[in-house]
Amino acid sequence: MLSFPAYCFIYFLGIGGIGMSALARLLAAQGYTIVGYDKAASPLVTQLQNAGMFIHFTDSVTAIPSVIRQHPTKTLIIYTPAIPSDSPILNYLRGSGYTMLSRAEALGSIVNHLPTVAIAGTHGKTTASAILAHMLYESTLAMLAFVGGIMHRYNSNIIYNHTLNQVQVVITEADEFNKSFLQLTPSHSIVTSIDPDHLDTYATVATLQENFKQFIKQSKQTVLVHAKAANQLQLTTHGYSPLLTYGLNNAVIQADNIRIAARQSVFDYIGDGVTIKEIILPLPGSYNIENALAAITMGLTLGLTEAHVRASIASFPGMQRRFDYIARNEKFVLIDDYAHHPAEIAALLSTVRHIYPNGCITAIFQPHLFSRTADFYEAFGTTLSIADQVLLLPIYPAREVAVPAISSQLIYDCLSCKTKILVEDGKLLTILPSYMRQHAYHVVVTIGAGDIGTMVPAIAAVLAQQLLQ
Repeated sequence: MLSFPAYCFIYFLGIGGIGMSALARLLAAQGYTIVGYDKAASPLVTQLQNAGMFIHFTDSVTAIPSVIRQHPTKTLIIYTPAIPSDSPILNYLRGSGYTMLSRAEALGSIVNHLPTVAIAGTHGKTTASAILAHMLYESTLAMLAFVGGIMHRYNSNIIYNHTLNQVQVVITEADEFNKSFLQLTPSHSIVTSIDPDHLDTYATVATLQENFKQFIKQSKQTVLVHAKAANQLQLTTHGYSPLLTYGLNNAVIQADNIRIAARQSVFDYIGDGVTIKEIILPLPGSYNIENALAAITMGLTLGLTEAHVRASIASFPGMQRRFDYIARNEKFVLIDDYAHHPAEIAALLSTVRHIYPNGCITAIFQPHLFSRTADFYEAFGTTLSIADQVLLLPIYPAREVAVPAISSQLIYDCLSCKTKILVEDGKLLTILPSYMRQHAYHVVVTIGAGDIGTMVPAIAAVLAQQLLQ
């Protein structure tokens, strides 16, 4: 299996992204020489370097490795849309005869000729993808999965259980940002949610919904849609692939007899003619039960047995930054989560409140993107106020240029929790101890899609020093 047989070298612009790094790992496994650029080092980039990939951090034409400059006809360029349009490297390569593909185009080229399950949604797609990927990895079906996060046990965002030339089914996330998911023509698809997001791409909710409808139309076989999303899109089975809905209620696929604890959820799967009782999912939260419903339904569609579903769900190892327990002791709990949309934060903090009704919940939130903050600052204020205390960090810009009128102050002004703190850049570890003294049990939740995940070890150390001595 060679995805791009005309090329020997592949140069990734933005190689450190979760989707780009997965492609780099796959193509390295196929024998290509992988070279990459990213704006900064990260733990994920270090993993790629340790795997033998050369990566540089300067956006300059002179920094382009000689092997790339010397072989323009044998080099394929794969770039992320997060690369600025005025990037010197990007513009040099565009003007120098190189073949260039966006990440979405490259992914489509790799998977569209294979039986594929594409999982889309403004939230939930990573967990649903990971659960399904783990279920299939544990089966005899030859599978390949691209997941938008790092899975515990596998320590990777790409997994496969046979040699790559034997792949029978591919699992991939289908990202709605920049309309990337429209590059896919999957065999089966899942839509987990369509709450408004990426309005910098779509401008209106109606346009976002029309693009999700187009994604569904491109699916060739089974389409599985969360009941709320199906209602928002006014979807029926008419004019689309065979369509099933799922959700906690008012859906074809439902959960019953639900019990949620600190480290797991237990439920009965009620499907279309199928019931699987007492499924143990090692993740808390009703929203994670819904993600599991989607994964289970697709697993059954692909031929997994009920017994296999039950056993593989129970052994799901979890993921980094998805209700990820970093510390848990007699004085405090530290949970790290990637939530970056108001609906995700509401689901996360409501689950935390359910599990720890008597704990003092402190949310440490780093807003992601100026555009998203401008669109949802009121909703962020409402959902974060589920916590008792909120420590609000500066906005993480990611691909965006700073907008002076948009700051974390907008969210701060909408908070109604007991304690709220606007944290200056770089001051979190200094001020954190002063908010960790007055309560018997602390539940600290780090939240955001930026670089807050890199701060978590230091936060854990501060909490341990303050509360365990």
